[in-house]
Amino acid sequence: MSLAIRLITTLFLVNLTIAFPFMKRGIQWSFDLYPSTQCDGEGDIHHGMGSTGCRADLNSMASAYRLNTIAPGCQVEFFENTMCESSEISGIIVDLSTGAETCQAPSTKRYGSYQVTCDQGHELKI
Repeated sequence: MSLAIRLITTLFLVNLTIAFPFMKRGIQWSFDLYPSTQCDGEGDIHHGMGSTGCRADLNSMASAYRLNTIAPGCQVEFFENTMCESSEISGIIVDLSTGAETCQAPSTKRYGSYQVTCDQGHELKI
């Protein structure tokens, strides 16, 4: 697709969103994973909109996380293994009220994968 067509399409979508602010928007979520339990050093940021499948594309096994943002209707699940098996769940984040924006580390496990689940009514469908 040419640059001009992409620009026109982007401007159209932006104007459509401004003109109709009541339209559903994508769910925003973002968190950093850290190799140390103190969340020091550079975090490995993960972010997106809406639900994901199982994500095991971590740079390394993570020892802690810091949640940046999570929209209402979404939850993040962390798993010890790389296959998002429910028997290996390490933690669930539903909102920031749990203090998840501070450094959080599991008691004995590490994070090998995660998945984000958002209510169907909140997701942007294109």
